[in-house]
Amino acid sequence: MKHKFIKDKECKKEVVRYAKLMDEKGLVNSLEGNLSVLDRESGLIYITPSGVRKRWLDEESVAVVDRDGNQVDGKLRRSSEILLHEAALRARPDCNAAAHIHAPYLTAYAYCGKDIEIKCSTTFAIVFEKIPCLPYGEPGTSHIADGIEDLIREYDLILLANHGCLAVGKTLEDACKLVEAAEEVLKICHLTKEIGPVQDLTDSQLESIYENHPGSRRNQKRS
Repeated sequence: MKHKFIKDKECKKEVVRYAKLMDEKGLVNSLEGNLSVLDRESGLIYITPSGVRKRWLDEESVAVVDRDGNQVDGKLRRSSEILLHEAALRARPDCNAAAHIHAPYLTAYAYCGKDIEIKCSTTFAIVFEKIPCLPYGEPGTSHIADGIEDLIREYDLILLANHGCLAVGKTLEDACKLVEAAEEVLKICHLTKEIGPVQDLTDSQLESIYENHPGSRRNQKRS
């Protein structure tokens, strides 16, 4: 029982910590964005509540949902997009956290329904290679997660058409840093176009990064 209480506190603290961090960075707001942690031992999902400014959250505000979809703890109602989190984490047994974020530059691509494939950034090449865009699914319904299993099995960060993005990781630190890294690269790319022309890496240079850099996405998948 003591172990269960400690784990419960840890999960709630993690959700609150990263929800506030994302708010401080301007990547979520009071109406958009939600974060979750899954305790695979108990099957409980700890998720940010609906329609609340993230920087004001406390541990009592975190909604806790059981395997059957029932909210069993938390003074505020769970996010309406919990189905998205459940689908992503169900498809990724290696991950225990999900961050659904409306970061401006990433979301701009989502509004255009475009995959992100850029060749000018070594960071992007190492960490992502590509950020695919999932077709539109209606928010607040089960359709928001249509097709997510196939994409999220292959990619840790995806776009949701006309909506935002979703990242998964072993922890919220892992999930959130993917969003932050991608958003920063896209911001710099946007600025670069004002200076331009952009100097892309060649296909052979990119392939060398994919195959030879020890921290590349491709090599991380192999390990």
